Amino acid sequence: MLCWVVCCLVWLISALHESCSELPPVDNSVFVAKEVEGQILGDFLCIKGYHLVGKQSLVLNISEELDVSPPECRLGHCPEPVLGNGTANYSGPVSARDKITFKCIDGYILKGSNWSQCQEDHTWAPSLPICQSRDCDPPGIPNHGYFEGGSFTSGSVVTYRCRERYHLVGAQKLQCIDGEWNSSYPTCEPIQEAPRPAEQIALEKAILAFQESEDLCSATENFGRRLKESGLTMEELKYFLEMKKIKLKADFLLKYHS
Repeated sequence: MLCWVVCCLVWLISALHESCSELPPVDNSVFVAKEVEGQILGDFLCIKGYHLVGKQSLVLNISEELDVSPPECRLGHCPEPVLGNGTANYSGPVSARDKITFKCIDGYILKGSNWSQCQEDHTWAPSLPICQSRDCDPPGIPNHGYFEGGSFTSGSVVTYRCRERYHLVGAQKLQCIDGEWNSSYPTCEPIQEAPRPAEQIALEKAILAFQESEDLCSATENFGRRLKESGLTMEELKYFLEMKKIKLKADFLLKYHS
């Protein structure tokens, strides 16, 4: 046990000590450890010019055999800056404080910083960017609706429609801009049923009575009297007018886009 503590306080894996052979060999690293309640708690530290790939810390029971995959120390102070669908202007192993820039290939746009620097703690800052396609994924489809347009390339436009007895709420047209739609897709809400025929006739008579008089006070009085005679309320009138508005809007859209 004493040998474990002495050997593992500062242990160069590249020169393994015979009595500490239970530890996995990790070239170009130092293993720093301490004993705590019958266990060895340690960390692999790569020497300068190398970065760690894998699990850094180990917890070893002295009385048991080691059963763990060792990490690796790979050449380069920071991990290789890989950029899918893009390029980074560097060559060979990365050293601390090296600064590199990024560029995406045609058809892709850079998301994130176009440069990064290797830090002393073996990380990149700012974080490495990604190259995102300029084309969009298919947009969402609302319940009781659909969209027209089969191209999702950058700049393309899709137009939304609703099924019969539903009206559109939200943006009718969406455009793909650099891999993202410029708005969330709309919803299709049900068109409320119109008042019963008798109620509709009564409301139309009340409106007609309002229109028959040129004097505003008389027109208002006639309208109120007719509405009262019909037994309908102002709320029902408001509802009727709102339904008329929705129907006119839907008819206009169908005519305009047909």
